[in-house]
Amino acid sequence: MVYLLQFCGLSDPLQLFYLEQRSLALPPRSAAGSTASDTAANPAGPAYGGFRPFQLDHVLEWALETARGRCWDGEAIQRTVLDGWLERADLIRHWQLRLRQEPADRLLVAGIGTRSDWDQQCEALLRA
Repeated sequence: MVYLLQFCGLSDPLQLFYLEQRSLALPPRSAAGSTASDTAANPAGPAYGGFRPFQLDHVLEWALETARGRCWDGEAIQRTVLDGWLERADLIRHWQLRLRQEPADRLLVAGIGTRSDWDQQCEALLRA
């Protein structure tokens, strides 16, 4: 399975909470043979996290915890985070500098999910 890691921007913790809640409110996936417990363990939409400081070990820890909670492939998640971090080194430095200039309560928001999670998120935005 392919996972996508996106760095979304800067936010205060309350807005991050609202983003997480909207993501959890997306309609469940329509997968053949899925049960109610599968839907509860694998909510629709990407998972979001907030970071301050914005460091690889924090992002990796969050992504692996998310993978365990959603029954995702931990090795694939780890590769996704490490590859994304290395491929976007300039962007990472940019976000780290921006975060240092922000008030102390601001967080860098990242999201991780499957292609289907991101598709559902985009479709939900278009319907709103």
